[in-house]
Amino acid sequence: MTRSTPRRAAAVLVSALVLVGCGSEPEPAADAPVSSPSSPTSPSSPAAELTTSTAPTGTPAGTSAPVPEALQFEATTVSGETFDGASVAGRPVVLWFWAPWCAVCKSQAPEVSRLVDDFGDDVAFLGVGSLSDAGDIESFAGDVPGPTHLSDPEGELYQRFGIAEQSSFVVLDADGGEVLRTGYADDDELAGTVADLAG
Repeated sequence: MTRSTPRRAAAVLVSALVLVGCGSEPEPAADAPVSSPSSPTSPSSPAAELTTSTAPTGTPAGTSAPVPEALQFEATTVSGETFDGASVAGRPVVLWFWAPWCAVCKSQAPEVSRLVDDFGDDVAFLGVGSLSDAGDIESFAGDVPGPTHLSDPEGELYQRFGIAEQSSFVVLDADGGEVLRTGYADDDELAGTVADLAG
C-alpha cells in the first residue's frame, strides 16, 4: 500500500477519531484535515480539490475511463488483497466510512446492503473500516454483504478523504466529482443520490 503521509500523522488522526465516538465533532488535530460531514466540502478545501479533479494520470486495464485523482489510491481489502481505486474509475462510487464498534454504522448496514442490491450493477460501493484493529474490521465487514470492504486500521483513507467522524458517506459521480458528503446520512437523501447516479 502506498503511504502518502507519515505514520505519526495517521496515528494522531486515528487517536482523535477514536475519541469522537459515533457522532460528536472532534477537536481537530494539528496536522489532520477536518471537514464537516453534514455539508458539502467547500471548493477551497483539500478534500474538495482531491475529489473533484478529473485530470487523468492513467487508465485502468481494460477500460477507457481516465482515473480521477479521488480514485488514485491503493488499499487492502479485509481479505488481504490489494485494491486499486482505479478499478472503479468511470462509475459512480459510494464510499462508506465506518468503524466496527460504531452503533450508528451497524444500524446503517442493512440500508447499505440494500443499495448495493438495487444499484450495484451501476454504482461501486466501497466500505472503509477504520479506528480499530484489522480483525475487528474484518469481522464487522463479514456481517455487511455487498460492498467491497477495505481495511484502514491506520486511518489513511479517512485522512485522504478528510473524514472527521463515522459513519460518513462520500459519493462520487462517474467523473470522480464529489456530489454528496454527509455524516449520519439521511437514508432518503443517500438513496436518491445513488438512484440519480445509477440512471
